[in-house]
Amino acid sequence: MRHKLQLAIMAFVLAGVFSSAQAATINLNDTSFPFNLGPNPTDNNAFSVTHDPGSFSDAYRFSLTAVSDTISSAVGLLLPGLNGGAPSYQIKDAAIALIHDVSNNGVGGGDDVSLATVAFGSSNATLAVLNVAAGSYFFQVSGNATGTQGGLYQFAVNTVATAVPEPETYALMLSGLGLLGLIRRRRMKNLPT
Repeated sequence: MRHKLQLAIMAFVLAGVFSSAQAATINLNDTSFPFNLGPNPTDNNAFSVTHDPGSFSDAYRFSLTAVSDTISSAVGLLLPGLNGGAPSYQIKDAAIALIHDVSNNGVGGGDDVSLATVAFGSSNATLAVLNVAAGSYFFQVSGNATGTQGGLYQFAVNTVATAVPEPETYALMLSGLGLLGLIRRRRMKNLPT
């Protein structure tokens, strides 16, 4: 029993450390979804989400105004039951997916395209997708809350605009390649036959 109590305390401490490492944690529940992150979400987006027992599928909608790198992370809190009882909070079969809302018609609009997915549980999972085009997207966090009180997970998301080379950069690169070609051609001419 003492070991399980120590595990429960450690789980709460880790959950607190995870949430305090973020700028501001927002508490959400079953009725909070879909949740709108707005355009170009930054690392100020950290969430603590509780669910009643049963399956869930949470959508975090956002838009990108430029080509961007996206990263999200999630971890489920496991709070074991006392005296070998069923866990109070537990999530099974959990996953994060980045989904492109092609026609901007909302979650489940029929033309959604999944770009990447990663599973998570009581250990942290990170989903990073680079060079995502401008447009409408959502992160879908799904799973099954199997604890006697349901499930609890921590989720964080960040996007960063990707530097796109200016046309002048391409012109400079092409002129450099042309110059290398010219030098090679002259050397080939000067080789003894």
